[in-house]
Amino acid sequence: MVDASSQARIVRTHSVEETLRLGASLASGLGGGAVLAINGPLGSGKTVLVRGLIRGLGGEESLVGSPTFGIAHEYPISPSLRMMHVDCYRLSGSEDLLSIGWEDFAGSPDAITVLEWADRISESLPKDCIRIDAGHVGEQSREFEIHASR
Repeated sequence: MVDASSQARIVRTHSVEETLRLGASLASGLGGGAVLAINGPLGSGKTVLVRGLIRGLGGEESLVGSPTFGIAHEYPISPSLRMMHVDCYRLSGSEDLLSIGWEDFAGSPDAITVLEWADRISESLPKDCIRIDAGHVGEQSREFEIHASR
């Protein structure tokens, strides 16, 4: 659920490369403390979007894979910035966040936090997070509804 104070835009991509470029363009407005909450079904482009974010931030996009098995991965961006990539699918709720160090990185000025399957821990999301709903439009096409809170 998005509150009335948020702005939404819808972006369609028609290839993996376009999804990577969308992520890179979103990265240009991010800084330490940012939290992105991404939701969508399997294969909807969530992880590809994260690779694009890393690309746009100047990190090594080849390091980014689905965090499903490790739940959380840390990617260095610069000496003073890192990205925390968390898959919330196997979390049973917000209480599980504490076991992965949530309080140490979410909202921290030295971290950008990106959550896949974020609806599983929605009660723990900060009000000012960027919410992204991903979906299938066709075999190669994806749609991203981006809600950036003011």
